[in-house]
Amino acid sequence: MKLHMNKILITAATLSLVALLSGCNRNTLAPNMNGLAETYAQNDAGIAVVNDANNRMFVDDMRRATLLDKPSMLSPFPVVQD
Repeated sequence: MKLHMNKILITAATLSLVALLSGCNRNTLAPNMNGLAETYAQNDAGIAVVNDANNRMFVDDMRRATLLDKPSMLSPFPVVQD
């Protein structure tokens, strides 16, 4: 029984090693496409645009949250505007 169990474990380990070393086969007709309509470079560029917009909106939100987006209206004196 123990010999049979060792043989199963060795076989499983060998198959796992072969699967690990072989990796995924990427033989596709469109190897540079990330989706149906975009290449990896176009996808990365789109993600960069979205991240840039998100970062700029975050800065705007922080300015609004800290009340730095406009002058205070609490002054009893007129405030000169540009």
